[in-house]
Amino acid sequence: MALERIKVELPTADYYEAEVKCRNSCPVRTDARGYLMATVAGKYEEAYAISRATNPFASICGKVCGAPCEKGCRRSDVDEAVVIRNIKGYLTDKHGPEAGDLKTPLTYSIAPGSLEPELNGKSVGIIGGGCAGYTAAHDLARLGYSVTVYERWEKSGGQLVQGVPINRLSRKVVADELASIELFDNIEVKNGVDVGKDITFAELEKKHDAVFVGVGLAKGKKIPLPGADHDEVHIGLAFLFDFNMREKWDLSTRRSIVIGGGDVAFDVARSALRCGSPEVQLACLEREHLNEMTGSVDEREGGRREGVVINDGWGPREIVVENGKIKGLVVSKVIRVFDEDGKFSPQMEEETRLIEGDAVFFAVGQGSDLAFLENSGVEMTPQGWVKVENEETLQTSKPNVFVGGDIAHGPKLFIDAVASGSKAAQGIHAYISGSKPLSLKRKLTFTDLPDYGRGSVYVDEEREEREELPVKTAEQPELNTTVEYPEKEAKEQSARCLECHIHPTFEGDICILCGGCVDVCPSYCLSMKTVDRVDGGEELKVLAEMEFGSMEVAEAEGSVMLFDPLKCIRCGMCAQKCPTGACKMSVNSFEDCFA
Repeated sequence: MALERIKVELPTADYYEAEVKCRNSCPVRTDARGYLMATVAGKYEEAYAISRATNPFASICGKVCGAPCEKGCRRSDVDEAVVIRNIKGYLTDKHGPEAGDLKTPLTYSIAPGSLEPELNGKSVGIIGGGCAGYTAAHDLARLGYSVTVYERWEKSGGQLVQGVPINRLSRKVVADELASIELFDNIEVKNGVDVGKDITFAELEKKHDAVFVGVGLAKGKKIPLPGADHDEVHIGLAFLFDFNMREKWDLSTRRSIVIGGGDVAFDVARSALRCGSPEVQLACLEREHLNEMTGSVDEREGGRREGVVINDGWGPREIVVENGKIKGLVVSKVIRVFDEDGKFSPQMEEETRLIEGDAVFFAVGQGSDLAFLENSGVEMTPQGWVKVENEETLQTSKPNVFVGGDIAHGPKLFIDAVASGSKAAQGIHAYISGSKPLSLKRKLTFTDLPDYGRGSVYVDEEREEREELPVKTAEQPELNTTVEYPEKEAKEQSARCLECHIHPTFEGDICILCGGCVDVCPSYCLSMKTVDRVDGGEELKVLAEMEFGSMEVAEAEGSVMLFDPLKCIRCGMCAQKCPTGACKMSVNSFEDCFA
């Protein structure tokens, strides 16, 4: 019986770029690998510059980013992902705007344009002073546009200041990051201007050559449960707004119940403790052990450490009210959250139990107040978001109006808002200038590393999170408990990077087929097969004909070396073992540019 052929892929430039999954997993394509390597070498300013190159909010991301780079990190195939976000926090503490120099961070941007652009006589109005709006302003200012940011509240920052509790994110870090961007002379920020009330959308359209809408999803939602209309049933985002922007609530006589399992729910729960609530229970449909909860691991662990009781896998049924007061929340155990097709379709058991409490907070979804767009001609989606007509430019149904952030694609991470702000800025520039929108490109260069060799320490080193200080939540509501790494720990944790841009390459003409590289490989990522055992499609056929004259001869006489990048730990033992130098460790480096 003929053996089934092994499907193989011949590497291209796209393949080698995709190997560095941390970089490709980041919405703004930050070269995390690059700043990890620079940190190991003690080149901290260079490392910060890499982290800031495509991200005007690098400092924010070093503190509270959801870290999609870590979700892509190949180190998780070995044990646990590298603590990429924490390393960025270490670097931004040293060289970000919060370190005292607001201007230098601006010089590290590789966005098109310059720090001192020549004004082009065109203007752009930006509605919303959050990550999306300020990123768009930053990128447009570099291109010479006069930019006006219209922010409804007295402070800019969007959910960075309205939603993320002050104990999780220093307001100085936020203020300094925004102030750095505001150093552009051609950016004007108007706080306390509510579009639709203080100025109409139509007036903005007349005043500017283009308008960007990035107001976010700052309105919370309720589930229509029995009892949800009680005075002690609250919207979590409204509570967080007061906690961060106004006066903290007095919950010292209220046992709190939070409905929801995302980061907002945990922010509400932990903030309730800081408002004196003697007990906080969180209930959500999603089950933690099945990785269904959307709340980040550090938020869950932080909440649990501070005393939040997590009732995961328990769905809300009813808010029980007796004698005019809330008695608690009736919940049922969840059978499933998603159906066979992965769609949200929860099922619960009939049996119920009561979670006792005096106040209930909903953290189950977000919406936006887009009344200012009524009769504007800007089309909306069924979900109530702004409809994107062109994903490449984020242009709406009106050619002069662009959109970004959560109201374009739904609730996502801060770094997603940053990415959409950059994309919209290029779309706006293309629209006004009549040019093609630019995007990040990378030029690939290969270099052999004849002296490459790594010890095993980097494989043995375990992931270590940042230290968390103990806190008395009600007495120290604003204390940020996170301690950034000391230098030694930052370098050790950075050194856990597998260096996915480095890989073995083979020169077939001098290979003697000894198999030494295969034998010595500790992760079994190499294997040698005859050509007739693999299926490489038309690309392999072309290569075989170049080497052997025909595919038939190749299948009869030729061999191929197969490499599994998911298993490789980049130890270099294969190259060290090779007696002829046919196997080498090579590095692929990228030159970033917009084109």
